Order: sequence, then structure tokens, then C-alpha cells
Amino acid sequence: MRSKRIIAFIVCLALIMPNMVFASNNKYITLNLRYDYQDHYYNAEEVFVEIDGKRLTDLPMPPIILNGYSLVPAREVFEGLGAKVVWQKEVEQVYVTYGSNKVMIPIGSSKAYVNGEAHTMQTVARIINNKTMIPLRFVSTALGFDINWDKDTRIANIITDKKVTEKTTVTTTKATTTTTKATTTTTTTIETTTEKTTAAVTEKKTETTTKKAANTSSGGASSAVAKGNFGYDYDNDRLFIKNTSGAINISNIIHYDDYYDLNYTCEIPVNLSSIINTETFDPQSEKISKCTVTVTPQKTSVSFDENMILAMNITQENGYVYFSPVFPKEKYDKIIVLDAGHGGGDPGAQANGLVEKDLTLKMLLSAKKKFDHDGKIKCYVSRATDVYPSFDDRTDLANEVGDAFISIHINSATNTTATGTETYSLYPNDQGNGLTSYILAEEMLDQLLEKLGTVNRKVKSENWIVLRQSVVPATLIEIGFISNSGEAAMMNNNTDTVGQAIYDGVTKLFNEYPPVR
Repeated sequence: MRSKRIIAFIVCLALIMPNMVFASNNKYITLNLRYDYQDHYYNAEEVFVEIDGKRLTDLPMPPIILNGYSLVPAREVFEGLGAKVVWQKEVEQVYVTYGSNKVMIPIGSSKAYVNGEAHTMQTVARIINNKTMIPLRFVSTALGFDINWDKDTRIANIITDKKVTEKTTVTTTKATTTTTKATTTTTTTIETTTEKTTAAVTEKKTETTTKKAANTSSGGASSAVAKGNFGYDYDNDRLFIKNTSGAINISNIIHYDDYYDLNYTCEIPVNLSSIINTETFDPQSEKISKCTVTVTPQKTSVSFDENMILAMNITQENGYVYFSPVFPKEKYDKIIVLDAGHGGGDPGAQANGLVEKDLTLKMLLSAKKKFDHDGKIKCYVSRATDVYPSFDDRTDLANEVGDAFISIHINSATNTTATGTETYSLYPNDQGNGLTSYILAEEMLDQLLEKLGTVNRKVKSENWIVLRQSVVPATLIEIGFISNSGEAAMMNNNTDTVGQAIYDGVTKLFNEYPPVR
């Protein structure tokens, strides 16, 4: 009886074997995968990658499927497509660029960045057997390619016939952020306070207001008031003053940009009481809440209370001078925002008779002076005196007006022999010109090492608040160790050298990566 059952089983097995062989025509591969500091046994059907039907062979690490998704060696596969692949070892990030599309993938994270925007991947990139393995479908579609998967042959075919040069939209779930920011309670040498204050920049007005009826003057301006020699042009959102006999020389007008308190004042060093009088206007503008003209025997001032940080264009036409508030990026081609770490009641690190907040401010003011003197790059600063801006104030300033952001700090350690310079980056924050936070951090490090001769502590990645909250390329730089007596003295004597390094690095990068307007 038992022998009959065995025979019956063998017959059944023989009948189904052809189907089993047909459905699994690929060979199985067995690998020992080393990742996450552990060995993993891998046994699965072989996977193949093709580009327009042409198979990639002799790959140093075969494509594999983990958790249901294909991982492939980054450089060999995507350079085969004509993309540029850059591996940033210091921060374990891989950049893949094709045309105008750029993908940045941090190792071990499900978050990736496509043209600066955060997206959530369905699997993570890993270092496996010393090779950078990244998600095939996510990166392919992010670069603008189609991909076909044949489950029977286990072939993933990347199709390049529909190449695109414009930025593409990835169909994965995009990471979202909320306007409510969590309070950070971690205390570090760099960021030692959890205080948050009201952001320096108020929200833009969204309600459309009815503009005042316009009158026509001989100069073409609308809404002339008082003596007909000055008024507010509501249609073009600008103040005008009739320039009688050329009394106003616009090159002599003094600008006071108090962007901390959202006020911009232009001082005309001429008494214009013969043609205008003191007047206040309600511009009913998205940009301006109030405009005040003040006439004194010595001067005439035009003051704008702003709803956001603005710059000022002053022009002449048809016998009139026009004061036009504009967004900073409408006026300036290149804008850097500098931050002096700590300040006010937050001294930062202290040792060897020096205080971090004082050193960082001196370095910042030195760099700003160089930018202002040159005039080619507009420089905004988080503080120009010994005050404490909140973390929100610092990053809000950079995010609203800047093309890049640098936060200046001084290091400290319990080991008084610790020495050297290091910089930090987190997210790429590419604004479309190719400049990333890592490139900014790397250039700042190179400039500081060259000019100060300090020990190279490399570019690092850390979740500092000022980096986490930045949307423009951002770096935090640690000049040296205040706890090291020799290095403390060197920094105290070389604040201008640090300013020069910052100026030179930003100038070089903005020339190589001109901001997009």
C-alpha cells in the first residue's frame, strides 16, 4: 500500500515539473550581503537590468530585490544612462544628475530629494558589500525615464526614448511639512537655547484691497496730492516727488534698510519744503503698510513700513523721482545671508578669556564689510550687534531673501588639545542652479583651511536647527576650538582672515553657480 502511494506521488510530481520549470526559468543566486554592520543571507532569482533592451553585464554587484524593490549599483547603472553620479563619502549621500534633473539620496533614509524637493521612497538606499545600491525605479523615473518590469524574465528595462530635459514630477509620496515647528530641547555646544521669538518677517497680506482712484499729473504719476508735486502712485506701488530744477540727486540719497524692524528709509539731503509737505500715505499694498514723507529744514525723509523684507529702487523719469519698494531678488542678482552664532544672553562657548558670540560677530562683520565694499553680492546678516535672534529669525531671513546661508560658530571640547576646522551640511536645498549645501560646506572648509592652516576635520552632516530649517543651500562652519589656547589666540587674531575666506568662497561659488532669477 505504501509503495503505491509513493508511485502515485512520483507520477504527480512528474506531471507538474514541466510547469514549474517553465514558470521559473531563471537561475537562483546565493549571496552573502554585508550591510547595516551585519551579514545577511540572500537567495533569490537573478535580476537583470537593460537600457533600451541592451543588457548591462559584468556589474561589480548584481541587482537585487530587498523588501520587494530593486536595488542596483548606482554608478554603473546610471552612468550607463549618461547621468552623472557623485558619491559624497563624508555625509554618505549620492547625487545622480541627468540634464536639469538632480536626485540626492542619503544612505539609510527613505527620504530623497528631487530638484531640491523632498520625496518619500518605498525603500532605502544602502551600502551593500561596499557598493552604493539605490532604488532603480525611483531614480529612473525621477530622471525622466520610463521603466518596464517583466516578472517572468526578471528584466527591468529602462527606456530612454522619452528623455526629458525639463524638471519632472515624481509620482511618489512627497514629504510634507507644517508651519508649526517643534521646539527642540537638545542642548549642544553650538545651539544652547530653546528660546523662540516671533519671526522677524510677517506673513504677506493676501486680501486684495480696492485701490484709490488715480489722478494724472504732468509727470504721468497717478494720485497726486497736496501741492501736486508729490504723492503715491497706487497702480505701480511707488512714491513720487517732482524734481524741481533737479534739486534731488538720486546718487546722494542715503539708504537705511532696517530689515530687522521691517522699515526702509531714504534720506534726501535737501530741504524740499518749498514743493512738498509732511504727509502719510496708506498704500493699501501687499508690500507696504504705511509710507511717510517727513520734511525738515535739513533733509527730506521717505520712510516705508514694510510687510516683508524689501529693497528699494530709485529712478528718475519725466521730471519725477520714484521710490519703488521691490523684493530683494528683484533688485540683487546674488544674495548671501550670514549668521553670527549665539548673541545677547546666549554667549556660546567660552574659554581662554574669549567668548564665542563676540568672535563670530567680528568674523561676520568683517565678511559683510567686504561684500558691501565690492557691491556685487548683497549681504544680509542675522545680527550686527550683540543681540540674540531666535533660530526661526535666522533661518526665516535666509529663506525669504537669500541664495545661500552660512552660520558661523566656534567649537569647544573638554579635551583642550582638540583642534581643527569642520563644516556641516544636511539637505541639498538646490534652488535650480546646481549649488547644494554640501558644495557650499566643502568650499567654506577649503577656504578656511587654506587661509588659517588649521587641521582638516572634514565636512560632516548633522541635524542642527539652522540647517534643518533652511530651504536654501546652508552650512554651519566651526572655525576652530576656543578650548585650545593656541587655536583660540589664532582665531582672535584672524577674524578678518575668516571674513576673507567667507567672502572668497561665496564669490567663487556664485560665479560658478549663478543664482536663478
